[in-house]
Amino acid sequence: MVFYIWNKILSLTHKKDGQWSNVLFPQKQGSLLFKFVGLLIIIFLWGALWEFLEISTLRMNILGGLINPLLSGTFIVLWFITTYFSVRGYLGLFKRNKSWIANNLVYMINSLKLYDEEYFETTKNDKVVREKRIVRVIRIQYRETSKHIVVRILRDGDRFTNEATKLGENLESALGLELDSTNKAVDYAEYVFLKNKDKRIDLNSTVTSMNGSDEIKITENISYELHKVPHSLIVGGTGSGKSFFILGKIVSYLNLSPQADLRIIDPKKADLSLLRFVTGFENKVVTEANQICRILRETVELMEQRYTDYFNDISAFGKTYRDFGLPPIIIVFDEFSAFIHSVDKKVAREALDYVFVLVMKGRAAGVTIEILMQRPSADDLPTNIRAQMGFKAGLGTMDSIGYNMVFDTNNVEYKTVTEKGGGYVQIDGKHTAPVYFETPYIDKDFDFIAEIERLMSKQKETSANTVY
Repeated sequence: MVFYIWNKILSLTHKKDGQWSNVLFPQKQGSLLFKFVGLLIIIFLWGALWEFLEISTLRMNILGGLINPLLSGTFIVLWFITTYFSVRGYLGLFKRNKSWIANNLVYMINSLKLYDEEYFETTKNDKVVREKRIVRVIRIQYRETSKHIVVRILRDGDRFTNEATKLGENLESALGLELDSTNKAVDYAEYVFLKNKDKRIDLNSTVTSMNGSDEIKITENISYELHKVPHSLIVGGTGSGKSFFILGKIVSYLNLSPQADLRIIDPKKADLSLLRFVTGFENKVVTEANQICRILRETVELMEQRYTDYFNDISAFGKTYRDFGLPPIIIVFDEFSAFIHSVDKKVAREALDYVFVLVMKGRAAGVTIEILMQRPSADDLPTNIRAQMGFKAGLGTMDSIGYNMVFDTNNVEYKTVTEKGGGYVQIDGKHTAPVYFETPYIDKDFDFIAEIERLMSKQKETSANTVY
């Protein structure tokens, strides 16, 4: 009973997971003495209780002439158990407010002198003494969840307001954790850290078909559902790993159930254009300007036909293509900028018009477009199209202008990317700011063509029964 009551007391004092805690600076001194005195009081009280029980037992023996060793032994066991858990619980009250997070943040505040001091005059022994006191400290809060540690620097309009948005690297070093994302608001700057570092996955682990699933796995911690995040923009220069990344995504798309209907556009006639030699891709890989406009037009027509066939009455309210068992239709448009610059303005305008219709209306009908570019440009990819991209990735190191064109934000401390396949990604509904990631690892012996041929042959077996 005593142990139960003590646990109830602890539950009232324990902060729930995810609640904000304030970092106190400077930390209060003298807590060790206070703890020691508290322990002495607890031990004294239990000792007094034991004496009372001994006297009571002795009195019972004198009055009744009976000795009950079992009762006496029970009292001894209860005394040790309750004393142990009481001491443990008492110390727990202090440990809860002294986490390693708070200690490390206090150390950072002290090291960076994120506080203001002023001199005050006091009288001691009839003498005027000037002593320095802390009058202002940067205000920091933190909270911990199962996967993240979130640190919030409050912006109060003092000198720490500007500092609040520049502490990413310092916080990473202080906590020893990888910064996942940042968020800047009027009255605070927020830093989100991964408790466990995100891991690069092997492409082989993502090529298992799952019935009814349209999850695309990017890393151990990052994935998205295609019907919730349509349309992608992937930017990366030569050697960034962009080509392998899109090949990996193609394999993932072909593993969806139902299997995706893929169309490939490669105006530079590079690796993706070679997929036309794979059975099932013969008429779905295009390289010439007139072919590109044709396949875009046909996809728009197919999208409109789906709306006519499946979204033509009130029963379709709130539904998507998945509710009708339709496969997603995915256009992979490689070297988008090269195409826009290599054709006349009329053809470029026609292609852009088709792309705009697809990104604006494609989601419910299950039509998605993946746009790949070496360098983002507002002239090549208008804002009204770029804004509809639910998945954005920038591979390799880019300058601030490049990052801003991809992610529409400058409020991120981008690191220099040294790992091939490394970069930044932002997914609608998953991230409020770009986060660092590494594309799935692909073994040098992995045969893309053989894997795609295997998956396309599976599509051929079921295509006769597939409803479009």
